[in-house]
Amino acid sequence: MLSFIYLLLLLVAALFFGKLAERLKQPTIVGNIFGGLVFGPLFIVLLKFLRSTFGLDGLNEVIVSMSPEEVGETTSFLMDFAIVMLMFASGMETRIKDFLASFKTGILTASLGVIFPFALGFAGAYLYLGDVLISLYVGGALSITAVALSITSLIQMDAIQTRFGMTIINAAIVDDIMGIVILSILLSVSQTGHLPSVLSVSETVALAVVFVLLALFVLPWLLKKTYSGIRDVRTTENVGFTILMAGLIAVLAHLMGLHLMIGAFLGGMAIRDSLKRRTNQAIGRWSFGFFAPVFFAWVGYSVTFSGVAFSLFVPMIVVLGLLGKVFGAGLGAKLSGLSWPESLLVGMGMNGRAAVDLILASVALSAGIINRDLYSAIVFNAVIMALVTPMMIKHFSRKFSEKGWIDLEHFASS
Repeated sequence: MLSFIYLLLLLVAALFFGKLAERLKQPTIVGNIFGGLVFGPLFIVLLKFLRSTFGLDGLNEVIVSMSPEEVGETTSFLMDFAIVMLMFASGMETRIKDFLASFKTGILTASLGVIFPFALGFAGAYLYLGDVLISLYVGGALSITAVALSITSLIQMDAIQTRFGMTIINAAIVDDIMGIVILSILLSVSQTGHLPSVLSVSETVALAVVFVLLALFVLPWLLKKTYSGIRDVRTTENVGFTILMAGLIAVLAHLMGLHLMIGAFLGGMAIRDSLKRRTNQAIGRWSFGFFAPVFFAWVGYSVTFSGVAFSLFVPMIVVLGLLGKVFGAGLGAKLSGLSWPESLLVGMGMNGRAAVDLILASVALSAGIINRDLYSAIVFNAVIMALVTPMMIKHFSRKFSEKGWIDLEHFASS
């Protein structure tokens, strides 16, 4: 029963504030996240104020049951499923040939977009906290881009197939592979006291690369053969079978060392040309109309206010992460042949946090690398950037388009 109540709470918050954001001409995602922030941590702060001011001890049970930790335990499966469906539907919006055309650009963009924020994050955290392992973790957290946030923002702007849009998608996926490597290194250091072997890191990277190659060149052929054998089934059955395929591909990606959402996104690209139009539409409506709002509301809900979250540490890592991504990823995009305005948009788009960032924070907390206060600060940073990034992309892409510096109709395939 509680999981159902939490789901309704997140959905109401996401839809109400999402619509409000649209009326204010802001990205819907911003409203979804803000809705979760209002109905979650801010509402909890209000309840705590009422409890202490009026002695309402009966609110204790409500406060505990609404805490992000309690809600997270109850809804973790739903959040995993939501992000898989969101990324799967996003992949269905992307053509493999467009993705491949931008892949070289994405590799250089991702590489510099990881190196710069990692270095700045490590240096800033070490000067502030004086702990090498924690500083390495903070650098790793700032270097990771949230694929789901970036892609959903681009879809809402109808800019997913522009040159800068495809570069962001490619770079975000490569960035995620690098994030997995960084996480494995950090966990090895925290558990054993030394770096993992070169062989271990190489195996992680090799498995990830093999999965990407399979998804791009083998899966489309296999899926076409599979769907040709079930072409006479009803649309409802086709939708169910397609969701099954999304889950299987996501699990395969997980077994090969990647995050579920990367497998889902690549699976969406692979299955795109095998689906009937009505099946495609049905999955898109559910993914962007239900799962996306719920997930992004949860991003806002997961914030935990603490002393560290209100210290100078948070604005410091926000600024360092922003500068690192804009300069590093932007420089990589420029060196890869994009114009300066396009490169600046890429740098901004690579600043999305949440998803992998929150997972990295949870794993680091469980492993004892960071404490609850530092975890809250990292999550707070993720939510700030999740709110700011879509607004930056929308504002500056519109400005650059009005000035004629970019063409939002210039798709990567042209």
